[in-house]
Amino acid sequence: MLKVTIDDLRRLLGSSLPDPVLVLTAGRMEIEPADGGTAGASDVITRADLRARVDGEDPTDDELELIAATLTTAVVQRGG
Repeated sequence: MLKVTIDDLRRLLGSSLPDPVLVLTAGRMEIEPADGGTAGASDVITRADLRARVDGEDPTDDELELIAATLTTAVVQRGG
């Protein structure tokens, strides 16, 4: 089953790309620049949106687990 993980969210937060976004492409979660435009990729969450959902600079695993579960549900409901 497709799942957004804590590791996916930590990779997004730590990405050196400009304006990174977590996308679903070919059944995998990938990080790419907001203007990456990979054909068929579906945006899951931007780093800016993720930062707005967490408390402080260093979110806990519990915070990220809750966000990951919410994003997984959203992706599955969209037909990801």
